[in-house]
Parts: sequence; C-alpha cells; structure tokens
Amino acid sequence: MTISTTATHTTPPALITHTVATLRGDQHAEISVHHARTPDARISMTFSGILMVLYSCQAAQGLLEAFTAARGYTAAIPREIPAPPADPDEPFLRTTLAIEWTRRPHYAASAQMTLNQKRNHIIHWTELYTGPITWRIRDQRALQSTLEILTDVHRTAIAVFLDGDQYRAHPADTDYPAA
Repeated sequence: MTISTTATHTTPPALITHTVATLRGDQHAEISVHHARTPDARISMTFSGILMVLYSCQAAQGLLEAFTAARGYTAAIPREIPAPPADPDEPFLRTTLAIEWTRRPHYAASAQMTLNQKRNHIIHWTELYTGPITWRIRDQRALQSTLEILTDVHRTAIAVFLDGDQYRAHPADTDYPAA
C-alpha cells in the first residue's frame, strides 16, 4: 500500500510586484529593534503609511545610498509643498504598505515633470526606483527628512546587525566606495 501526502503550496495566492509611494513634507518615523546582535535581528520602521522591516545592515545602507543618490535630481522640485487639510480620520488610519528588505536594493533616480491639469504650470518631482517601490519625492523637505530617518536607521543597523561592521560606511561620505 502506498501512502501519498497532499502537495504543499508555498506560493502565495497573490503578490504585489510594484507600487508607488509619494513623499512630501516632513517625514516622521517610529523605529523599533528586535533581537539585536542575533541572526534573527530586524529593524521595523513606520513612516508615511509604510511599514518597512530591514533584515541586514546591507539593506539599510542600500536604502540610504539610494535616497542619497536622489539628491542630485531635486534642483527643480519645490522646497516644501504645504500639507493638505488634516484628515479627521487620521488617528484611525493604518499602515497601507509593508515592505521587507532582505538585502541592498538596485536603484535609479530621475527628475520628472508634467503639465498640471489646467496645462498652465509645470509640476516637477523626483522618482527613485528601488525594486518593488517607486518613491515619488514631491519636495526637498520630504527627501531631507527621509535621509535623516534613514541615517538614524543605518546608524542603528550598524549596532544591531551582525554585518554592521561590513556596511558601516555612510553613502554621503567622500570616501564612500562607488557601487
């Protein structure tokens, strides 16, 4: 008599392969560390409705490197776009996107522009492609505050992850090795 087992499906029923996240104005984050200096270490970060979990210092350094590279494409974007009116439901809003970063993302940045709906004004923004996410950076304040957050995360990652010593260089340093 032969006994067979039911096949186990490991592929999820759906995958999100790409999304666009828009950043404008001051960004604020909550950062948490779990299981520091162990093989199971991770850093959780929530900002702008996005939960990002990082599993290595390499991933933290790679994200910081990508956003640092985007600085070269912000000359035409506004310094700061005024915040929209406050949403009365804001205290009840939840994270709308969750990303798990296991390694350094490939990235590319570019300056973008288009006419507004009335076709009387050109709108500028920077797009940063990091694998599954296209970051639409609408103003310089969004980029600057995101860089501050990612610098804090990278500094934390150096202490938290076992690969911290290997990826301690800051991408804005003049002696940072070119990829």
